[in-house]
Amino acid sequence: MCMQDYARTVECLEMYLDIDPNGVYSEEATDLLDVLEEYEYYEDSYNIFDSDRESIYNLAAEGKYLLDRGDYKKAISKLEKVVKLDPTLTFVKNNLSLAYFCDGKVNKAIETSLEVLAMDPQNIHANCNICLFINERDGLESSQKYLDKIVNFKTQDPEELHKIAVTLCELKEHRLANRVLKQLLHYKPYDIRVLHYVAASHFNLKEYKDAIKHWRKISKIDPANAISNYYIRLAQEYANHKDSSREIFYHFQVPYDEILRRIKELNNILRLDERELLVRWKNDDNLITLLRWGLGLNDDLIKKAILNVVASFNDSKAEEFLREFLLMVNESEELKTEALGLLKQMAAEEPYLTYVDDDILEVKVDLLDKDYFEMPLEMEMVLNIATYKMEGRYQQGYEEIIEMIWTKFVKALYPDDLPKIKKYEAWAAALELYYCIDQDIYIKKKDIADYYDITYSTLYNNLNRIKKVLDNS
Repeated sequence: MCMQDYARTVECLEMYLDIDPNGVYSEEATDLLDVLEEYEYYEDSYNIFDSDRESIYNLAAEGKYLLDRGDYKKAISKLEKVVKLDPTLTFVKNNLSLAYFCDGKVNKAIETSLEVLAMDPQNIHANCNICLFINERDGLESSQKYLDKIVNFKTQDPEELHKIAVTLCELKEHRLANRVLKQLLHYKPYDIRVLHYVAASHFNLKEYKDAIKHWRKISKIDPANAISNYYIRLAQEYANHKDSSREIFYHFQVPYDEILRRIKELNNILRLDERELLVRWKNDDNLITLLRWGLGLNDDLIKKAILNVVASFNDSKAEEFLREFLLMVNESEELKTEALGLLKQMAAEEPYLTYVDDDILEVKVDLLDKDYFEMPLEMEMVLNIATYKMEGRYQQGYEEIIEMIWTKFVKALYPDDLPKIKKYEAWAAALELYYCIDQDIYIKKKDIADYYDITYSTLYNNLNRIKKVLDNS
C-alpha cells in the first residue's frame, strides 16, 4: 500500500481474509478494503490510481530490476529519474544508493543514504547500506556506530531481518549474523538461500557439524541442486582439520575456482557431437546436475544453449527438464518463451505450466499468431486466461476472434508501449468486454468485473486503452 500498488493491496488483503476471516488483523483488513473501495467510487475527485504516480512506480520497478540484473549504470539512470520526480520515496533512494555503490561511486552512495536517514533515522535499509559503504571506504572502526545501531534494531519483519542478516554477513560478523539468521529461519524454514546463509555462518565459525546439518536440509528440499553437496563435502573435509582458518562467501554459489572449473566442463560438454552427448545424457546422472547448475548462472547465452541442447534429446527426461525451467521464479520472459517453443517443437503435450508474476498459468503455444509474431509471454498469459474464462459462455469461434483482437492490440504497441501487466485478469476481463461490444453481445460491465474479481474502474480504464489503440490502428 505504501508503494501505492492498490490493486495488489486489495488482492493481498482479500487473500488474508480468505485464509483467516477471524484473524488477528481481520478487522483492520476489512477497514482498509472499505477505504480502498470508497476511493474507487470517488476516483474522479481523488484519484489515487493517478497515471503519473503509476508511471513513477513502474520506473522504480524497472530500476530495481536492472539493479538485480547487475546493470548498474542503467539502474542509476532510471532510479535518478524517479528521485527527481519524487524525492520522498526512500525505498527508491535506498536502491539508488546500492546502485551507486555497486558502480564504484561510494561517496555518492553514502551521500544518498544520509539523505534517507535525514528523513527517517530508523530506516533499517539505509542504516545497513551506510554501514557497508563506510566500512568499505574507511574501515570497520568508522562504521561501528551504524553496526551497533543495526544489531540493536528490534524487528520481527522478515524482510528487515533479511537485510540486517545479509549486512552482517558482508561485514563478516559471523556470530551476530548467525543469531539473526536463526530468527529469520523461523519465518522462512524452507528458504534455500537462508539455510545456506545459516550453514555458511556455522562453517565460518568452524561449527562444521551444524553447517552440514543445514546444507543437508537444502539437499532434501532440492535434491537436484549442485551446490549444497559441494559444501557438505568441503565441511566434512574441514571437520577433520580443526585448525583451519578458511572462510567461505555467503552467496549461494560454489567458490570462484569451482565456478571456472564447472563452466569449462560445461563448455566442453556443449561442444560434444550429438551421439556422444546423447550417450552422456542417458548414462551420466552428473550431466543433468551440471546442466541444472548452469541454469543458475547469470548468463542468458549459456542458459539458451543448455535449453536447446536438452531439447535436442527429445525424450521424457528432456521434457521434464524444460517443464521445470518454466516454473522457475526469476527467469526472463525471453528464455521462458524459448522453452515454450522448444516444448512445442518436441510435440510435448499441452498445456504447459509456467510461473509468471507470482502466478502459475497454463499456456497453449498454438495461440501465438500464425504470422510468426512472437507475442510477449505476459501478453500471451492474458489471452490464455480470457480463453479459459470465456469457455462455455460464448458460441464457438470466440477464441479466434479474441486472439485476433488481442494480437492486433499487442502488435500496435509492440515493443515499447506495451502496458505493464499487474494483474492478468484485469486485462482478460477488458478483452472479454471488448469482444462483447464488438460482437454486439449485451453484458453488464459490473458482472464481468465481479466474474474476474477486479474493480469496475480498472476494467473501465483497460477497456478504454484497448478501444483507443484499436480505433487508431
